[in-house]
Amino acid sequence: MRKKFFFPILVSLLYCSSQVFAQFAKDSLIIDSIETALTANLQQVEVNASNIVHLRDKDIIYITREMRKGSYNTAEMLGKIPGMEYDRVTEELQYQGQTKVLLLVDSLQYEESYIKKLHHIRFDKIEIIPNPQGKYSGYDVIINLCRKEKYQGYDYQGHAFSGLFPGDRKILDRSLGRGEWNQIFTYTYNKWNFFASYGGNFSQEGVNNLSTKQYLLNNYTEEVIENADGTRNYKWHERNNFLTTAIDYQFDKHNSLSVTYEYMHSDKDVSRPKTLIRTDLDGTPEDTIGSNSFSTDRWSLHKVAGFYRGQIKAWNYTASLNYNTLESNTGYDIQKTSGYQNTDNRWSKMRQTLAKAEVNRRFLKNKIYWSFGYDNFWKSYIQKRAETREDLSNYALKQSTVWTFGSYNVTNKASLSALASLTTNKTKGDQAKDRYLSWSGKLTYYQRMEHNQWLRVNYSCGVSNPDLTQVTSYGQFSDSLTWSGGNPQLRSSVSHKASLQYYFLKCLTLTLTDSYNPRTFTDITTLEYGELQSGQEGYYAATMPQNAKWNSVEASINFSKHIKSLTIAANVSCWRSKGEYESFKHSTNGYQYKAWVQYDIKKWDLIPLIHYSSGNTFGISAQGYKKEVSDALRVQLNKYFFHGKAEIMCLYILPVHFLSPKSISSWETPATVSRFIYNNPNNQISHHVEFAFTYHLTGGKSVRQYNREMSEEK
Repeated sequence: MRKKFFFPILVSLLYCSSQVFAQFAKDSLIIDSIETALTANLQQVEVNASNIVHLRDKDIIYITREMRKGSYNTAEMLGKIPGMEYDRVTEELQYQGQTKVLLLVDSLQYEESYIKKLHHIRFDKIEIIPNPQGKYSGYDVIINLCRKEKYQGYDYQGHAFSGLFPGDRKILDRSLGRGEWNQIFTYTYNKWNFFASYGGNFSQEGVNNLSTKQYLLNNYTEEVIENADGTRNYKWHERNNFLTTAIDYQFDKHNSLSVTYEYMHSDKDVSRPKTLIRTDLDGTPEDTIGSNSFSTDRWSLHKVAGFYRGQIKAWNYTASLNYNTLESNTGYDIQKTSGYQNTDNRWSKMRQTLAKAEVNRRFLKNKIYWSFGYDNFWKSYIQKRAETREDLSNYALKQSTVWTFGSYNVTNKASLSALASLTTNKTKGDQAKDRYLSWSGKLTYYQRMEHNQWLRVNYSCGVSNPDLTQVTSYGQFSDSLTWSGGNPQLRSSVSHKASLQYYFLKCLTLTLTDSYNPRTFTDITTLEYGELQSGQEGYYAATMPQNAKWNSVEASINFSKHIKSLTIAANVSCWRSKGEYESFKHSTNGYQYKAWVQYDIKKWDLIPLIHYSSGNTFGISAQGYKKEVSDALRVQLNKYFFHGKAEIMCLYILPVHFLSPKSISSWETPATVSRFIYNNPNNQISHHVEFAFTYHLTGGKSVRQYNREMSEEK
């Protein structure tokens, strides 16, 4: 039924209109460069506006006075480009309905939020590269911001944010639910760029999660009810801090060197004071017991990365080296008034390196692009008992990948590209060794048409490796009758994906996607018999990851339009997904809707915005599902002061809803039958209030010479 629905639509649309290997360096601040320079004989296709030049594989947009006027940062300026929108509520950019947007500055990537909040004074043009090639083929579009030549200046941004939860989400007597702060500074002196940032955030929340769980062959039922004292039975408090520094030196347009260091620290505490009604194993009458569990998670992460890109004649090359180390301490303690208790404290350390090298060039007057690369990845994972330092897991993974990518410009407006990669995988640990091959591939056809229409057809396939914590042989009883652990026999996940995107009428984007995973990581619960933690023999529920099947078909349409100072955008998507493992099978339908309208009142430096979202979101698995129906109506105001240097944001979620909320999950396994009922999702988000204050300061030689009237610009 899935193929009958999808492929005739794909073929008819074609008739009518006529990942590179997983980027582990994506987590670093600086990643591989993109091809930004075109040779002198690249054919110009069309010029339809004084500041927009359409080339064969990209558009060049020269920043104008109107684009800068009323734009207080780079993200707001980008939102004025035809086909591009900036959603102030989610702080996301999308281009012609496409959300996988990568931002670069002079072909280098930094933290996305940092780029968005830079002042646009430092940039003079923008390169938009749709359907990016080679190592960036996983993105829909790349936005490369080109800095003014010999720019000298600095940018400083201070930001503070708070979120209030006066409704059902708050912890008693604590309405402050979220907080965030950061300080970002960058200084550019001609070819040098220095970057530093410090920030942090915290969140605290309390909710009630109610559930019923029955252990089938043990005649044992456990029901979670509300606490008599009114306290929430699920509460958490999380704190994060980070520090980042980076130095870039650009020898010339094609050669640059970058070094970065990042430190992150996180603390998270979770408390679950629950009231349980249970039936004992021997079927005695129900009684009420108290259960209190407390878990902690502390970790520190260090990242160091170096990156170099260069050019020798027609050949371009890149090389990078990343080193990460993560150390964590986790604790878990549970006590019940029935007498059951358990403690599990662990220490773990992860180290990884990633070395990459790549070369590329163009042939036949830029009609053919070819690139070749080699990646070497190593990761070790050690886990010990915190008190005794007893070894629990000791695993290592080595991967060597060779990949190649090629594209051919069939015409000035059409291109065909192909990607292939092959990886050798070696794992070792707990007296077990494994060695296997994995691969990936992708085919793409891209066609530009008249009236700024375009069509893209993709097919990709590949594998992804399990996390080393998933393949550990270690396991434990987390409750008296519940065991969970890893699966050393777990194999790579295999995926296939076909998609079609069609942009038309200068405001609509249609997307059809069919995803199929014959092997994907899924936790499966089985019924086992053996020695329980109490020392007695009996049945228990054992959960470990397995390679299950998963399939999803999705259709969406996106609308976006600029009408002078008014911006209107909307997106509707619907899908059907199914999960399978042996005789277990579950399927469900879902949809999401989002629409927002904003108006820029330049006279008052005020931007009001109305944002509505709704949906039937879900999580699907072979043995169960989780479904949530909710909607939210948001009103947001952004007010600027001191010529755009300061900004105050206020957002409020109204207690107005158009859907009947529902948040449940249901799981059926050979060992258990479970049903969870969560807090009313609309009550949780109603009356939600957020405030933010941002101060932006720019200065330096180039800024002092900047003509705010911009009369010399196009």
